Amino acid sequence: MQHIFTVDAEDWPQLLCSYLGHDCSVSEQFALSIRRTLDLLDAHDTHATFFVVAPHAAAEPEVVREIAARGHEVASHGVSHAKLYTFSPQQFREDIRRSAETLEEITGEKVRGYRAPFFSLMPQQSWAFEALLDCGLDYDSSLTTLLWQREGMPLPDEPFICELPDGREILEVPALARRFGPITGRLIGGRTLRVLPFGTTLAHMHDRERDDLPAMLYVHSYEVTPDRLMGYLPSGLPVADRAKLFVSAKAFEVGMGRMSRALSELLERYKWAPMREVADELRERGDLPRLQIEDLVRRGTEGAVTSSQPEVQSNVRAQ
Repeated sequence: MQHIFTVDAEDWPQLLCSYLGHDCSVSEQFALSIRRTLDLLDAHDTHATFFVVAPHAAAEPEVVREIAARGHEVASHGVSHAKLYTFSPQQFREDIRRSAETLEEITGEKVRGYRAPFFSLMPQQSWAFEALLDCGLDYDSSLTTLLWQREGMPLPDEPFICELPDGREILEVPALARRFGPITGRLIGGRTLRVLPFGTTLAHMHDRERDDLPAMLYVHSYEVTPDRLMGYLPSGLPVADRAKLFVSAKAFEVGMGRMSRALSELLERYKWAPMREVADELRERGDLPRLQIEDLVRRGTEGAVTSSQPEVQSNVRAQ
């Protein structure tokens, strides 16, 4: 069983400054953290999918070309790095089109996949699937199962085929999430690896292998190796904004020293591959659950879906 290794390739200082209304250039942290991640993957002869923010790629095209040259997949993380509820359908389609064009021009390779910032695809934005297909993408990794389940729309805890009303299909590889006391953690994500006991991750990996299903690991590039994020901020920021950024930086730095060791152990124990490779393998298996997503959303909105009975067709796997 091959599992999926994914990296959200972002520049923490630039993104956080932009959220506070400051126009800052991409910092050196972006290229440094990605090259550290590439070196870690090389050390374990592993390839991954990097979901890259398009303006960061445009600012550092050489590092994005290096991702592709070293055998990894470059996929879309959008242009504006905003939650999907801030987009209209047309704005989202334009964001995806621009992102794909930027990345394809840099790497010379087709962009096949997308991940929404913050895994923010919710039932109200189900129109995003149509936009992704219109822009030539064939898989998505933008939703968190736990959030949809809270909306009354339980989803399979595994990749599934989303069927659109016009007959087209797109593969969805969702992030699985669970509550651990006061913490909601995506399995397996940066926060999970940084904060929770490593045994939590190993238990999840055991369950995935037992059920013959791929696990999806995701980390941010700046989480992979220990680094002090505040050092990359531009000078001259207001004191109040620097205080807000300090709190955010410290939250990300909690447990960051554990990341390289935890990732190395996972890379040694299990087989990992880019999402495009695993997506093709899953399609060839032919036993993926299938959801008519528009019908599911409609039924959930009407209150018809109240338990664990979504419109899912799936082969029964031996347990």
